[in-house]
Amino acid sequence: MRHTRSVTRAIVGLLAAFVSFGVLACGVAAAVVTNFEGFNLGSVNGQGGPPLAALPWKSAPPGAIPACVPNPTNGQYDQQVVSNSLISPAPPAEFQAKSLRMSNACASSEFFYQTYSSRGLSAGEERDNKVFTAQFSFISKTPGSEQPGLFLSVSPDSYEGSRMSWVGLEDTPDGIRVTASDAPEVDGELVDYDLGLPLDRAVPHTIRFWIKVNPGPDNDLVRIAIDNRDVGQCFTTWENYYRKAPEQAPPPNENTPADINSLQFRSGLPGFAGPAPPNGGYLLDNVTVVTSNGPGPPGCDLVIDKEADAPTVRAGGLAGYTITARNRGRLSASDVRVCDRVPRGLTFVGANRKLSRLGERRCLLIPSLRPGQRVSLHVDFRVDGSAATGTVANIADVTPGVDPPGSPGSAGAEDVPGTPAVGARVAVKRATAVVRVLQRRFLPIVTG
Repeated sequence: MRHTRSVTRAIVGLLAAFVSFGVLACGVAAAVVTNFEGFNLGSVNGQGGPPLAALPWKSAPPGAIPACVPNPTNGQYDQQVVSNSLISPAPPAEFQAKSLRMSNACASSEFFYQTYSSRGLSAGEERDNKVFTAQFSFISKTPGSEQPGLFLSVSPDSYEGSRMSWVGLEDTPDGIRVTASDAPEVDGELVDYDLGLPLDRAVPHTIRFWIKVNPGPDNDLVRIAIDNRDVGQCFTTWENYYRKAPEQAPPPNENTPADINSLQFRSGLPGFAGPAPPNGGYLLDNVTVVTSNGPGPPGCDLVIDKEADAPTVRAGGLAGYTITARNRGRLSASDVRVCDRVPRGLTFVGANRKLSRLGERRCLLIPSLRPGQRVSLHVDFRVDGSAATGTVANIADVTPGVDPPGSPGSAGAEDVPGTPAVGARVAVKRATAVVRVLQRRFLPIVTG
């Protein structure tokens, strides 16, 4: 991450243009940076193209979205480059003189005319560049009040509508709720996540994607950071979704899964009451897209150990286990869930920490597990008195980045294809402790 960010800062500092396009030696890294300062006021469509970027920003021309003709936006999406001096209250200084204002006052399920950032070089499994980093800053146009129905999603994209990751920005009474979606399993089903407490709408925020695509299925890695803090979870791209449903990436897309070269700012159909009124929304600025052939983001490295108190236990007796989860990675892991899968023949008795029950599992939710940190718990089970002699395997697993029980799915879920499996995750590591059950010992009956 350090190398990629330094590349971006260097290009911004050296060129100081409204859009900058830089290529390092041998084409190993390229960045496109947009701060809108050299753009004309009005639609962003067609601005910021060659020679400063491979292709310009694009969005629907007038009349292209029939559902929005003539109202509320004359058939365009509700986006325009605006003068920040005319906005009250004025946006923060880092947004400078101009920004892109955008809302979902006009919403559509189509892809071709959505709003796309300038296109740079592509990162993809069949490309030399396999690392894609992109970020953008945003703030509510009305920082003092909620805009009911306001929702936008932002995705690393092929510039043609094939999204490979996804975050949603929903304005709520409590602030701006940020959600994410990925496809973690080979079945291609998309999973939704709530990325934490709502953000303060009165201050600017920056969201960054850091993606490494790898040749072959089910092996891409996505990290998401909000305001320079990683959210503490390893995500996947949507490659599993496209491999399961290649028709979702039709021509002109050349590859399945698609290459990534831009950001899509989507006015899709919301999954809640809306849309927002026109001329509001978010102010967007400092949009940066970088491709490179670097090492990519660090993966999640959680390990779990499980030890039995004793190698044997008699039927009817107590079997105790110590379970330890440890973070060997370089980033904190948030909302880590450690679960014991209660096997048949054993009944849960108690634990030294407060656990929740999820089906037949007893689980501990760890809000944050720092690099190098370990957390242990001890659980006790009663072995059935009628248990047969033999071995019993007790399995525990550790899962990063789970949604707390009862948390809602992501807003705008209707804009995500398929039926999202909210909160479902794959256990990344498991540990098994085996004990041998001995025949129950009966005391001899003594008669007078």
